[in-house]
Amino acid sequence: MVWMNKLLDLLMWLPRKIFSREKHADLELQPGDIQHDSLPPEVLEQIRALYEVLGPYVTDSLEQFEIGFMRDANPANEIAIWYGISEGWLTYHQRFLGEAILSEQEEKKLIGALIAISTGVNDVSVLGVPEDVGRKLLNCYGPVQSQ
Repeated sequence: MVWMNKLLDLLMWLPRKIFSREKHADLELQPGDIQHDSLPPEVLEQIRALYEVLGPYVTDSLEQFEIGFMRDANPANEIAIWYGISEGWLTYHQRFLGEAILSEQEEKKLIGALIAISTGVNDVSVLGVPEDVGRKLLNCYGPVQSQ
């Protein structure tokens, strides 16, 4: 549940156009049921690699991060999405930050924007980061998307 709260915190950075507490005040997000009692070692290895890059900004522990994938009906698809997010994050840091790490709050904003981009959002005005940063993130996440 902690990872869900952290993820929700990231999503809250997105402007009210996408998700507002007032609009969804009656919405109480609950984590889904565990779909997989265990995951194969090679899947756990991929999850661990993702956690090493993004996990500390998303959840408190590797175990909680893994449980999130165990709740997913298709962990392989979710892993692919997170690999795209992590690749975008790494590319942004390499191209524009000289691999420097920002404050935890700023890193969470970047990841929140990349999560939104991974769902198809390409309007930089609603990504919760400055528009120039949003354009850069769009260009770092997979193929260049229309703006």
